[in-house]
Amino acid sequence: MLLPTLLAAFIAGASLIPGADVDSAVDDRQIFQKLEAATSALAEKGDGLLTREARLEQCKRTHTDAVRLSSKQSSGTPLDGADIYRRGAQASVLIGSAYKCDKCTKWHNTLASGFAITADGVIATNHHVAAGATGEAMGVLTSDGQFFPVVEVLAANKSHDVALLRIDAKGLAFLPLRDDAPAGTPIRCYSHPANTFGCISEGIITRYFKMNETERNGAVFMQITADYARGSSGGPILDAHGNAVGMVASTSPVFTSTPVPHAVAKDAKPVAQATPSQQMVRHNCATARALLDLTRPR
Repeated sequence: MLLPTLLAAFIAGASLIPGADVDSAVDDRQIFQKLEAATSALAEKGDGLLTREARLEQCKRTHTDAVRLSSKQSSGTPLDGADIYRRGAQASVLIGSAYKCDKCTKWHNTLASGFAITADGVIATNHHVAAGATGEAMGVLTSDGQFFPVVEVLAANKSHDVALLRIDAKGLAFLPLRDDAPAGTPIRCYSHPANTFGCISEGIITRYFKMNETERNGAVFMQITADYARGSSGGPILDAHGNAVGMVASTSPVFTSTPVPHAVAKDAKPVAQATPSQQMVRHNCATARALLDLTRPR
């Protein structure tokens, strides 16, 4: 299903990527408004829709036999920064979920990221994206302007915060998965942070760790230094060869307390009070292995 007027200025050919160069500058407002219009229309129409109830029930699936993946399919050809951007952009999708609030009659959207891991429509994203409690319709937008409804949740794992969605698509650009990238590996993050379409940032893998927060149950996550923000959930973490080694999941800011002068009354002597000061942000990512585990034979 092609959204007729979407990204008309950008769709001159399959190789044209919004934001990739000065001649294809992104119109963020246009892109996000078109996605919201498409998901809202899908929710309003309702025909053949993956209902909220069905989607939440499918999120309980912990394994799928519908797809077979392997880290042995990963690429070993080094790419330059522009090529990594293009590979990430071509395989990535913007995910919209239409819902209604209790204050008006309009449809609203939650927005997230994801990426294709097969050519025939298997999309990787987070469990917390797939299992959004309020969404009545979910769809994805590809970089070439095509809109596809999400028709199924193939499998998901809440502890590892991973999910596989299915759309009816063929010939998608996709990212191979690599599950053995060690700490110190240079990486890039491609995502759609805070209503900003198609941003890339760079850094390294800082470590792998067991997350003991509620609902994570000691699941292994990756931490990186590349930056991202809300809306980036589900965005791929790419190595220098264009493989997906992980996926954006969450952030954990670290604060300290710094004494600052504060006058408690007029003409009073300033008194030092503790004010929180942010020191760093830990960027927590789901691993490629967690995605692969959703498809491994049981």
